[in-house]
Amino acid sequence: MKIVFMGTPEFAAPSLRALAKSKHEVCLVISQPDRAGNRGKMTMPIIKEIALAENLPVMQPERIKQNEELMDTLREINPDMIIVAAYGKILPKELLDLPRFGCINVHASLLPKFRGASPIQHAILTGETHAGVTIMKMAEGLDTGDMYSQASLEIAGSDYPKLSERLAELGAKLLLETMDEIESGKARAEIQDESKVTHTGIIKKDEGRVSFIDESADEIERKLRAFTPWPGIYFELGELKIKIKAAEVLDELESRGRPAEVIAANNDGIDVACREGVLRIKELQAPGKKSMKSGDYLRGNKLEIGTILGR
Repeated sequence: MKIVFMGTPEFAAPSLRALAKSKHEVCLVISQPDRAGNRGKMTMPIIKEIALAENLPVMQPERIKQNEELMDTLREINPDMIIVAAYGKILPKELLDLPRFGCINVHASLLPKFRGASPIQHAILTGETHAGVTIMKMAEGLDTGDMYSQASLEIAGSDYPKLSERLAELGAKLLLETMDEIESGKARAEIQDESKVTHTGIIKKDEGRVSFIDESADEIERKLRAFTPWPGIYFELGELKIKIKAAEVLDELESRGRPAEVIAANNDGIDVACREGVLRIKELQAPGKKSMKSGDYLRGNKLEIGTILGR
């Protein structure tokens, strides 16, 4: 089949690599434009890097809607299928209707749960035991299309980068299998159960703030794994924002002390009572400093037992 691929971040990379090595012809790769990175240096998306390495043509339009140059190019290619993996923009109906087999999306959740922009983070945040990928035919709504196939795996304590990597590989494998089913006419699409829909939004920086009073130790540990590497999580110590870089939930039936109270501080870590349970902070980062073990931090900074963390 003639394929157009649309994707931008690392999650899309295994799917593009798999397609480039498959029997299908990747006629065009579309990614978002290069962006300014550290110190203003322009950085190209990983998908563009892969496309250039595979000698595949690339377009990076600033906008998709009302883009006649893009639509003319797509009409000229006349693709059998457009594959979308974390492209990052809503596609207009005229683009969705263009390919013979439609636009096929690799979505990183077990739909209808976790539609939207941050399904992997929310699978971790909400304490799901499993996460997965769905191959679906795209419709005008956000992740509302009919589902062709799904596959799942155990989260098993993974943080966001690791879980995203595992799901991306799973999605690439499932994509090729599902494309064969669609091409042969054997694929059957299932309508999503609207009664089971949940939505996720774009993660905001201030969501990384920790409240030991309002959150349990388990919730904070999940937040740390979900928000690694961005936006990270932090608590206030006076006027300072201290980032938590590594932590574990202590195996205790009840919290000792009041929520947000430091109940131990030594080489093993800083133990903080939470709304439920106790969180041991094993590694942290003060403003303007490198990340360090809690024991090293305590050697240079006074933190008394009974200190209340946060505001």
